[in-house]
Amino acid sequence: MSKKYVSERELSGYSGIAVRTLQGWRMRNQGPPWRKFCGAVRYDLVAFESWASGQPGGGGIGEVQRVA
Repeated sequence: MSKKYVSERELSGYSGIAVRTLQGWRMRNQGPPWRKFCGAVRYDLVAFESWASGQPGGGGIGEVQRVA
């Protein structure tokens, strides 16, 4: 995406996070940072990427536990 600010629907398509999940997070003051412009909710993609990179991850290559 070449835009800096995107709508909920655009962020949902970009991230795979459901629009309803984004809305719920926003109502609970959780999730990625957002702004309102003339009543329209917009997400800053740079801020979203920063927020997303700080979230817990898993499934990476690393220690493999073996059962003996």
